[in-house]
Amino acid sequence: MTMTEQVTTFSDETERKRWNAFVADSPGGHLLQSCEWGDFKAAQGWLVRRIGIERDGQIVAGAQLLFKPLPWFPLTIVYIPKGPIVDLSDEATSNTLFSAIHRVARDRRAIFLKIEPNLLDDDHTHTLLRKYGFQPTVDTNQPRSTIVIDLTEGEKALLANTRKNTRKHIRYAARAGVEIVEGGASDLDSLHQMMATAAQRKGHTIHGIGFFQQEWQTFQAAGCVKLLLAKYRGQVVAVKMIIVFGDRSMHLWGGVSHQGREVCASYLIQWEAIRWAMAQGYRYCDLWGIPDQVGEMLKVGQKIPKDRHDGLWGAYVFKRGFGGRVEYYVGAYDYPYWPALYWLGMKILVRNRSVAQMSRWLEEIFGGQGASEMPKENG
Repeated sequence: MTMTEQVTTFSDETERKRWNAFVADSPGGHLLQSCEWGDFKAAQGWLVRRIGIERDGQIVAGAQLLFKPLPWFPLTIVYIPKGPIVDLSDEATSNTLFSAIHRVARDRRAIFLKIEPNLLDDDHTHTLLRKYGFQPTVDTNQPRSTIVIDLTEGEKALLANTRKNTRKHIRYAARAGVEIVEGGASDLDSLHQMMATAAQRKGHTIHGIGFFQQEWQTFQAAGCVKLLLAKYRGQVVAVKMIIVFGDRSMHLWGGVSHQGREVCASYLIQWEAIRWAMAQGYRYCDLWGIPDQVGEMLKVGQKIPKDRHDGLWGAYVFKRGFGGRVEYYVGAYDYPYWPALYWLGMKILVRNRSVAQMSRWLEEIFGGQGASEMPKENG
């Protein structure tokens, strides 16, 4: 660490703009490291801490830490979604940042730290993470694979890059009379209902309506959320929630009704969301969340199956129709502070295949009632 490099805790409200500017402008920066995401998670019961490394008055590395307190026992779980933000090849700065993170985590009696850096999968990155004491885990909160569209190519090029059937469905919806309009807080019920219906059909659960209402409230206050509605014959048949940060527009949530599927409303609303982001001057559109296997298969040169629709594969088939490139991230790494408890938790996770079990088994061990999830941030 140089004489002009120092560790800073960014807890002052006046520092929010400076922190967000650092995150937005940094390679590896991400919405989930923004102050607004911290506000959203704080409203859900997480304790938020932001740690930065400053050099000559400039933030050069940092991380937003989310602590989940465990009821009935003074322990926590700490999570850094899409972070930390640091050049791992800079050993001095990385060691300074990780030392500060570990110090705060131990002060909060964290059992373990989970990180999911916003870095593309690369053998050298995996080597560096292990060098700093982290161990890889298959238990991720964020999708490792996504599709990102470069909006700087212009609308004609974007439309030309979509697949033939996708263009056909977009035009069909427009001819059928589907109209795309802006929605508001009162339309979150429609979004939740459509998502819940789809989840029930696929055999999984989603967050309650309060989760989406809190998310909307938090990001609307910051002016970085957009809700689009697809209407057909006066009825809302598809909804899409978009959150923007830095140079990206991110499609985190969406739903479509049975009638909406019949008139291809999801294709038109997706296309109009892309056009909206381009018109607002964003550089990229992140369609968010496709099967991790897509990135894995592309990495080793395997062909992607064309006939799979189970799980997230249906979402992938839909999203790939809009062009763009697949981005495959490095995944999750853990740093245990209480190795015995961590080992026991991993045994249960292997058996149950659910990250939510991590806090549940701890509560059971220490006599807790109910379940306190470490949820998938977006899914």
